[in-house]
Amino acid sequence: MALEILGVLLHRNASEITPADGGPSFDMQMIGQMARAFDDNGFDRVLILQNSFAPDPFAIAAHVSAITQRLAFMVAHRPGFIAPTMAARMFATLDHLSHGRAGVHVITGANDHELQCDGDFHTKEERYRRSAEYVQVMRAIWESDKPVDHAGDWYRFNSALSELKPVHGAIPVYWGGSSPLALEMGAQVADVYAIGGLKPLAQMRGTVSQIQQAWAQAGRSVRLQTSVRVILGDTEEQAWAAARDVVEALREKGLEQKRQIAGTGEAVSTAMRLDPKLSTTKGGSGRDELEAIAAGAELVDKRLWNGITRASVEFSTPMLPPALVGTADQVADAMMDYYRMGITGFLIRGFDLYGDIALHGRELIPALRQMAAQHDRVLQNA
Repeated sequence: MALEILGVLLHRNASEITPADGGPSFDMQMIGQMARAFDDNGFDRVLILQNSFAPDPFAIAAHVSAITQRLAFMVAHRPGFIAPTMAARMFATLDHLSHGRAGVHVITGANDHELQCDGDFHTKEERYRRSAEYVQVMRAIWESDKPVDHAGDWYRFNSALSELKPVHGAIPVYWGGSSPLALEMGAQVADVYAIGGLKPLAQMRGTVSQIQQAWAQAGRSVRLQTSVRVILGDTEEQAWAAARDVVEALREKGLEQKRQIAGTGEAVSTAMRLDPKLSTTKGGSGRDELEAIAAGAELVDKRLWNGITRASVEFSTPMLPPALVGTADQVADAMMDYYRMGITGFLIRGFDLYGDIALHGRELIPALRQMAAQHDRVLQNA
C-alpha cells in the first residue's frame, strides 16, 4: 500500500493554543519556512485550507510551489463560487507550475451560516450534489482534447476547453464528509476519502467499511486518509506531561473565547473567526460523534487519548478529535493499527505547527514508514 504523509500549511505559525497576539495574521516569511521544512522532512503533501475568511489557497500554493522541490499540495476548494470550467484550468495551471504536484480537496462546507458569508445559501444536501457535478465537469475538461458541452442540474456550458492538461493525466481529488449523501457523492467522483480524525479502532473499522462499500457499489477503488493529532515525548512520561500542558492551554483558550464572545458577540483568535454561528467545524454528525467519544473512556486502544476532545467541547471552533500520545515509536505503532485496516494517508499535526515539522520528520515519519514497509513485505510474501 502506498503510504502518504501529509501536513497542514497555514498562513501563519498558529494552533488552537496560540495566544491571541501570537504574531502577524499573514506571515509570508513563515509560510516559506514551513513549506521548506515540510519539503525537507519527509512530508509528501500539505493541505492548504480554505474558508470564508482565510487568505486564498491558490495563491499560497503557487508561491510555495516555486520555493519547494518535491512537496505536493492538497488545495482546499469550495465548489459554487467560480465555474468548474475555470477551476479545471486553474488547477491544470498550478499542476504545470509545480511540475505535477497539484491536488484538490473538495470542501462542500459543514456550516450553512459560514457558507453564507460568501453568498452560498444552498443546503448541505444541495451542496454535495453540486460538488459531485463540479468534479465531474473538471474531470471532463482535464480529459478532453475537444470542446466539451454540458447541461446538468447545476452547470450548463458549451464548448469548454483547457489548453493545459494535468501533467500526469489527472489531478487527485480528495473528498470529505460523514453523511450518507457525502459518501454516495464522493464514491462517484473522488480518488481519496478524508476521514476527519482518529476514532477508537472498533469505531474506525465501521467507518472504513462503510466508505469501502460505497465505493464498491460505484465500481471504483478508494484510498483512505485520516487526520492524526499527535503529542510526542522522548519518553512516555514526557509525552503525557506535554499532553497535560496542551489541555491546560486549551482550557485557557476556551475561557478566552468565552470572554470575547460575551463582550463582542464573536471571538477572533489564531487567525480564525470563532463566532459560534460561523464555525467551520462545529455542528452536524461530526460534532455529535466527537461529543460521544469525549463522554467515553479517556484512554482507549493503545494510546488514543480524548483529553483534548473533552477540553475542546466548549470551543466555538474547533472541537478536536482524540490524539495519540507517546514516544515516536509508540505513536507510529498505534498508527499502524489504522494502516492495517486500509488507511494509507495520514495528515499529521501537533500543537506547535512549525516546530513539530522537524520533530515529526526526524522521529515519527521514518518509524512509520519503516513499519508500513515491513507490513507490506509480509503481505507480499504471504
